[in-house]
Amino acid sequence: MLRYVFLRAMSWLPLAMACSSPTAPSAEGNWGGPEASLSLTRAGGTLSYACGAGTIDSTWTLTRGGRLVATDQHFFGGGPVPAQGHPPHPARYNGQLRGTDLILTITLTDLAQTLGPYRLTRGGPIVSEQCL
Repeated sequence: MLRYVFLRAMSWLPLAMACSSPTAPSAEGNWGGPEASLSLTRAGGTLSYACGAGTIDSTWTLTRGGRLVATDQHFFGGGPVPAQGHPPHPARYNGQLRGTDLILTITLTDLAQTLGPYRLTRGGPIVSEQCL
């Protein structure tokens, strides 16, 4: 009898698994492309591209639909570097996951300037912050 109950319960397992909700997408990891690269963890992230860099704080969010929203700072590079370094600019990061790609746009809120969009691929090449 116990065996019958066990087998009967196990017959429902595939159906229960098929009806469960899909797992939310994940943006954590390393992303890269020809113009920019991003490393993102739950603790925050860093963005690099030629002549600039950015940081992402730990409050970033990703919706089930794949929309990434984050804030923190952005730094322009290149040219003579002042002794105190390049001044930070408050930044808002918006992205959209599409399969293995992340389309990322950065808005520098104090300058009302938009950078991107950058097309990044999971595991893609790393772009270093160097300005020629």
